[in-house]
Amino acid sequence: MLLSSANEAIAHMENEADLLQTLCALTVQHTNIRLAWIARPGERGVFKSLAAAGAVDYLEDICISVSAESPEGQGPVGQSWRDQQAVYNVSFTKSPHMHPWVQRAQAFGMGASASLPIYRGGKLWAVLAVYRGEERIFEADLRKILEDLAKDVGYGLDRLDILRKEREANAFNEVLLNVQTSGINVMRYPERIIERINARMLEMFGVASMEDVVGHPIREFFSEEEIYAGMNASTQTVLKEGHGTVRDVPYRRMDGCVIYMDLSGQRLDEPDGVERILWTCVDVTERHQLMGELAQQALFDMLTGLPNRRALDAELEKAMARADRHEYLLGVVMMDLDGFKLVNDTYGHETGDLVLRSVGQHLREGVRRTDFVARLGGDEFVLLLEDCISIEEINITLEKIGGVVRQPIDLPDGNKAEIDLSAGMSIYPTDDGINNPDTLLRYADQALYKCKSHKTDRLHFWTLYGEPVPLRLNAVQKQLRNGELLVHYQPVLDTHSHQIVGVEALARLRNEDGRILHPGEFLPLLTAEDVTDLSWMVLTQALTDLAGLDALGWSLWVSFNVAQESFDDRCVRCLAGVMGASGIDPSRITLEILGDSNFLERNAALSVLHDIKDLGIRLALDDVGSACFSLLRLKALPIDEIKLDQGFIRLLEERPQDLDFIASIRDLAVGMGVDLVVEGVETDEILDAISVMGIRLLQGYAIAKPMPVTQLREFLVQRPFYHRQHPTSLLGLYAKQVSDQGALKKVILDNPLLINSDELAEASRCVMDEHMRRLGLAENSLLFGLHWEVHRAIASLLKAPVIGDWERVKQTQKAFADGLLEAFQKTKC
Repeated sequence: MLLSSANEAIAHMENEADLLQTLCALTVQHTNIRLAWIARPGERGVFKSLAAAGAVDYLEDICISVSAESPEGQGPVGQSWRDQQAVYNVSFTKSPHMHPWVQRAQAFGMGASASLPIYRGGKLWAVLAVYRGEERIFEADLRKILEDLAKDVGYGLDRLDILRKEREANAFNEVLLNVQTSGINVMRYPERIIERINARMLEMFGVASMEDVVGHPIREFFSEEEIYAGMNASTQTVLKEGHGTVRDVPYRRMDGCVIYMDLSGQRLDEPDGVERILWTCVDVTERHQLMGELAQQALFDMLTGLPNRRALDAELEKAMARADRHEYLLGVVMMDLDGFKLVNDTYGHETGDLVLRSVGQHLREGVRRTDFVARLGGDEFVLLLEDCISIEEINITLEKIGGVVRQPIDLPDGNKAEIDLSAGMSIYPTDDGINNPDTLLRYADQALYKCKSHKTDRLHFWTLYGEPVPLRLNAVQKQLRNGELLVHYQPVLDTHSHQIVGVEALARLRNEDGRILHPGEFLPLLTAEDVTDLSWMVLTQALTDLAGLDALGWSLWVSFNVAQESFDDRCVRCLAGVMGASGIDPSRITLEILGDSNFLERNAALSVLHDIKDLGIRLALDDVGSACFSLLRLKALPIDEIKLDQGFIRLLEERPQDLDFIASIRDLAVGMGVDLVVEGVETDEILDAISVMGIRLLQGYAIAKPMPVTQLREFLVQRPFYHRQHPTSLLGLYAKQVSDQGALKKVILDNPLLINSDELAEASRCVMDEHMRRLGLAENSLLFGLHWEVHRAIASLLKAPVIGDWERVKQTQKAFADGLLEAFQKTKC
């Protein structure tokens, strides 16, 4: 709607300031943009606002520069001007370049911004800047709309320049008349003989000598009968009323060149009684050409040459009338290009424009002579398919069009672009009696949206409004429906009881060749409905297997994942039904949701989560730490458990410093009163480090890989886990140091009476000393020396814990921790 409304404004408005202001207002009105403004550099390179809409108070006394040397020039507006390309700022608070405007942005609730260059007459002219309320990326669809809008602003300014040139041409023509530099001749009537003529008139006639004109009838110079007849009608008006004008008269000169003239006639009342007219002729060929260009721009898309939205509106009404008159079907097809964004991102917008022009040409070639093709803007096109007897005939035409458009497009660098289509169609006359053109287009747009949601499994590239999308099943969908789903279980270890207390149920799929597929291989090939069905199939099988384990004496809990698209009222009903059929206590079921899912911020999603909690099921927030997540959101969710993203854990041996972050998440979970499960525990050393930190629930290959239920039963019988004296590795020693040093200061300051000063002052009485000896470290090694330095610093501190030298304690603790890290890393070389 934004681009359509913008193009409508561009086609009708004639004032530059009003146009820019209207486009800013439309941007705010049709998107979630809080502020839109257009600016260009003024004196000293400081941007001045030309138009703004939305939260315009944000711009009061703002300073933004074009200079790369100035802090005020480091933001997106200055960078977009200098680089002549779109610049996207996803966060005011996190981007160092946004420092000059952070406080202003926070005061006005601005979170992210984008700046896009505007060109006028092919040259950089201004910048379009937009601001969002939240800190987040600009989605691909929104980027494309904004970039098309910036182009349209440039097109609108070019159109205004053409109109200005026309006005200037008219004024110039008036000057020509006043200074008698226009063509002038005196003609005698009724003979229509030219009696006098000036040099300019000779040039316009394309004649070299006055002798070739004076005394000759005007008929000799107007060979085309229709034009000469029109001149005669104007002559009668002048002779009768004394004056008259005729505009835009075509004239073919003696050299064959066609010019256009405005003629003004004045009757001369002479004493001899002979009728004469003084004709003044102005060459308006340039104006005629400009008017032709304006007419083209008003009804045609400048990039592809196809009719535009304005022409489509007019043609659609006529096509509907013809369909009524001839009792034929009219197909209204809304389509856009699949893969066009990739072409734009890979090769640039110039290549993208080339592709759009090629697609426009292919569409012309693909449709029948009676059909109509228009471009709405961006990569959206509309077809009007007329004189159709049946929907089957329309389908055949669309299949042909798809074949033509899918032809590879040659690019300047020798590569080829391959483009596919998605389309939605409405049919007129409609079953509900609708005869409104806008409604037909809206129906087609809704069908297009539905079709695009089934890109991977639709039978055709188009969908008819009001009908389901014809689907084709891929191999993965067939396997899912044929019962090839397998559920594997990964055990969860309780480090306190040294027992397996739960499992996570994980979906697997058996391929046609017997190979086991992991979710990353088959989920992209499933629809949202398939993924929802998969969740309930996994839970049903898991609860059946859980009951079987119960019968063998193992009472475990089970967790499983549910996609965000599945959270609705049906989700609650399905959970209740599956649980009721299984007889399993709902408190032994944990439903996992992704921690970086934006849908958690929606009130409807929160309502569903509370309904699930009411069933007695536990909720877990999965992959915490894998993306930016809000602590306020975490606090608001009715969760029982958080699962730390395994990306932090798997790389612990490479980045042991991440243990500080893990300690923070541990403390957060304790403070919230929720369980913490750490995934990705892949090695014994990582298992040792996490156990030392006191985290209770662990999951990963160091404990067990995911396995089918038959292997799980064997695994539980073996009971491979026993009490280990931790730490068992240098990484575990480092983890203990991280864990202990964080608690030391708090205990000394908050509860000094709990401290045994004598023991704490002597390194030999410290448990860390015992652990180092147990791990075989030499007593004369550097690590023992660093450990003794820590305790010396603590002994000094304990003499005056409030005002003591905490900095020295911190330094010795860091030196000891660094020593442990260095020793650990040497074992990995």
